[in-house]
Amino acid sequence: MESDQSTAPLITSSQQEQTQSKEDKGPEQLEVVSHELFDKLSTYLQAELSGTKDTYALLEELNTIAIDQYTNLSHSTTQIKDSLHDLDVKYKLLLPYLEQLNQLDVSVASLEQATLRLDAYTKVLESKFKKLEKR
Repeated sequence: MESDQSTAPLITSSQQEQTQSKEDKGPEQLEVVSHELFDKLSTYLQAELSGTKDTYALLEELNTIAIDQYTNLSHSTTQIKDSLHDLDVKYKLLLPYLEQLNQLDVSVASLEQATLRLDAYTKVLESKFKKLEKR
C-alpha cells in the first residue's frame, strides 16, 4: 500500500478545493472551462502552425541558396569545359611541332653517340701518333 501512495500524484488541498468548486458550479462553469480549453487549444495550434510555417520558410530559403550555388557551379563547369576544349585545340595544333622536337631529340642523341665514338677514336689515333713520334 505504501508503494501505491508513493507513486500516486500529490494533490494539494488548494487543487482539491478548485476541483470541487468547479464541480459545484455546474453547467455555467463547464461552459467557461470549455471556452478556456478551446482558447488555449487554439493558441497552441496557432503556435504549432506558426512553427511549421517558419520551418517551411527556412526550407524555402535554403532551397533558394542551393539553387544559386548550383547555378554558380554550372557556370564554372561550363567555363572549365570551354577552357579544356580550347586547350585540346591548341594541343592538336602543337602536335606536329612536338613530333618534330621528338625527332630532333632522337637525332641529337644519335649525333652525341657518334661524337663520343669519334672522340674515343681520336684519342686512340693520338696515342698511336705519339708512339710513332717517339720512335
